Amino acid sequence: MNLDSAELKIYIYTSGGKPSSPQYTLSKTKLSGEDTINFEISELIKDYINVTFDGSYSLASFTAFVDTELTRTFKDTVSGTEVTESDPSPLARKFLAFRGYGELEDENLYLTAPYYGKNINPTLSKDILISNRKIYHKKGEPLYVPFYTTTDGVNQVKFFDGSTELTSKIYGGSVSNITADKGDVTADNFTGALDLYTADMTFRRNDNADDTIKIAAGGGTTTKVVYTTPTGVDISIPVEEIEECKYTPYKVTFLNKFGALQDLWFFKKRVDSFSTNRESYNKNILTTTTTGVDFNRFSHSNSLLDVSSEETFIMNTGFISEDHNEVIKQFMVTEFAWIHEQTNFSFEPVPIMPKTSSFTSKTVLNDKLINFEIEFEYANSYIQNVR
Repeated sequence: MNLDSAELKIYIYTSGGKPSSPQYTLSKTKLSGEDTINFEISELIKDYINVTFDGSYSLASFTAFVDTELTRTFKDTVSGTEVTESDPSPLARKFLAFRGYGELEDENLYLTAPYYGKNINPTLSKDILISNRKIYHKKGEPLYVPFYTTTDGVNQVKFFDGSTELTSKIYGGSVSNITADKGDVTADNFTGALDLYTADMTFRRNDNADDTIKIAAGGGTTTKVVYTTPTGVDISIPVEEIEECKYTPYKVTFLNKFGALQDLWFFKKRVDSFSTNRESYNKNILTTTTTGVDFNRFSHSNSLLDVSSEETFIMNTGFISEDHNEVIKQFMVTEFAWIHEQTNFSFEPVPIMPKTSSFTSKTVLNDKLINFEIEFEYANSYIQNVR
């Protein structure tokens, strides 16, 4: 029997389990001379991954569950009669989808049968979901580090102050927000002293999740994060906590290439700008009265047809490591970014967009000390135009 056609059903959901009906049903017939049938579904799934973030990492949404059912149809000729036969049961697969992306150079792993392929949609990180291997962080602020913690992901995360272990946590099968919180905070199902550090984890996707263990440790400065891979290898990520004394540091949260929320601190100079664009026309202000033609000298003869404005600002990271070249690249192509700052309501994340469209990669050899200067614009208009 030879493969003739295939039908793929795609179910996309974030909670409540697999829906009764698929969002998409795709059908394809094998082309002459081909041996396989390919379905490209990433753009279809992307439409159903709504990214939301209001400052709460535990309530942020940036993933979705995807179930697929593949039914293949085979044809062959027996004694001059064409025979058609379908799979007795659909081939089912379930996975967690992120709104990330791969690069041409990203290596992919061979997938298990019947899903073969390589270097088409690369498999991204299944441990720490950031590209940099050093973290710069404002001293005294909660530290959020995204990890992939499903059954084939990170097994354990530890926060250290030097050689002193602050927090340790063992994970089961879930996607989790991992934090090293400071101050009067609490963790899920934790009722201990509020002045302790906790590694706060909230299940974003807890389908078939195993139990987790939470351990609270005493206070201190986080100098490194150590996580354990599924193969039992410990990997250490150094953390440099910075106490800026001159400028006001600003934290920017953005969706990186792994489809996870990543924080990037800007410690140095910030410059704000405001610009407007006006369109005007010559308005007729003549009026006809019983005594003739007159005009009101207090009226505008040159009137504005439309006024638009743009608020922009430039921020500097301060001196950071060379591996942040990749972080800046991801930041410049992100679809979602927020700056944490004071508004009329409270201190909250405000939607922004990178305005800088190019940058030059920097190295310690060429530049000695590496600082990145990025221009941003607010994603909402100064004049409220919500429709």
